[in-house]
Amino acid sequence: MFAPSSGWGLGCLRLGQRRVWAGAGIWTLRACQARPYRSAGGERRPGSEPEASLPGPVRRTLKEWTFLSQKLHVKTKGGKVICLGTIYGNIDIHASDKSTVTIDKLQGSSVNISTEDGLLKAKYLYTESSFLSSAAGDIALGSVHGNIIIQSKMGNITIDSSSGCLRASAHQGAIDVYVSQLGKVELKSHKGSVIVKVPNSLQAHLQLSGKKVDVNPEICVQEMTEAHKDDGIIITGLLNQASKHEKCINVAAPKGTVSLRNQSWFQSLKLQD
Repeated sequence: MFAPSSGWGLGCLRLGQRRVWAGAGIWTLRACQARPYRSAGGERRPGSEPEASLPGPVRRTLKEWTFLSQKLHVKTKGGKVICLGTIYGNIDIHASDKSTVTIDKLQGSSVNISTEDGLLKAKYLYTESSFLSSAAGDIALGSVHGNIIIQSKMGNITIDSSSGCLRASAHQGAIDVYVSQLGKVELKSHKGSVIVKVPNSLQAHLQLSGKKVDVNPEICVQEMTEAHKDDGIIITGLLNQASKHEKCINVAAPKGTVSLRNQSWFQSLKLQD
């Protein structure tokens, strides 16, 4: 744990690798631009900051820090983690109990975020690889880019726009995803339903399986086949005149319904306050 040196106001830190352990309350990570580090002893260069202890009671109502980090670890139990602006670096956030995580924008090579019974919400993720998970909370994402794995046992998974490789699985919850640009996509809800939305221009190989499969008649699927197996249905085909070598959208809902719908890029945009 650590504290701001003098001259930084609300605790603006330039970090190499740091860990934060938080009790109950709200943790706000606020982005800022790089600037010289000044303390009572003059200017310090990045990487020369000493370790320090967090002053005052750990369980304050509000804590505000600014992070320019290569690697950031945050753990909280019963509180909230809020990331404002753009947070750069490799991020590791673990929120236990009913703690929630709310993110404006994360950009880095690796992102690992988990909650137990709280909401995990992010507007923008630009990462090479991300792993997001929740035991019982919902996972609600805006625009995500890169290779992403998402797991939820009891909660729902919603993604406004996915660009890249995506693997999402839920045990009891539903999955709702708009695939804007295609990498390999694998979606499965063991006991819930799955909705997949695609633009008219997206080309992909399709494999859809569920207790029921509903393909919007406006969607152009060539070489479509239908097979019945284990009290369910499997539909395969080529989306929008795709070749057989295109990447695959593989969707499974053995106890629920798989729905394939059209959606434009404009419709995927959601105005936010």
